[in-house]
Amino acid sequence: QVVVDCYIPGASDDHGSFNGPVEKLADWLAGKSKYRGAKQHYIANQLIEIVGDAAVCESYYFCYIEFIGDPEFGGTEDPTAVIMGGRYVDRLIRYQEEWRIAGRTVLVDWSRNLGRPVPWSAPAAAALAPGRQDGQDVAQLAFAEMARLRSTLKEETPAGPERDERRPPDEV
Repeated sequence: QVVVDCYIPGASDDHGSFNGPVEKLADWLAGKSKYRGAKQHYIANQLIEIVGDAAVCESYYFCYIEFIGDPEFGGTEDPTAVIMGGRYVDRLIRYQEEWRIAGRTVLVDWSRNLGRPVPWSAPAAAALAPGRQDGQDVAQLAFAEMARLRSTLKEETPAGPERDERRPPDEV
């Protein structure tokens, strides 16, 4: 639902092999997830032009994906690692006081098939803390600690006007 909430109702999305209404995009992505190994996606530079309640945004992306057994993406049961770089071209409109995507086109500017993914086995690799997906990742634990601290501070703070924690007190 988080993906769909970035769009206006009835928006279109052209992801290449998926081209259709955004309401079906989340289901398509969920269906593809069973064919994915490791993946990481970065959004980088953005160029935005706004005119009134309409805008166009071009966002560069870099993506690493391991495809496993996905017939649509050339997958055999042997994993295939692919990196690609490209751009999202979004047409946005102001919708219920928020900027939302009315249409998205995904462009691939370049891609490379890396073949079978093989973990890095140099001695330096063994010294790095691994990322985890079991709730014990260093970042997950650190943010959970901050949430506990925040709730403790709220319990200790007398009732009063709320303050945006991202701004210094003198700007409230």
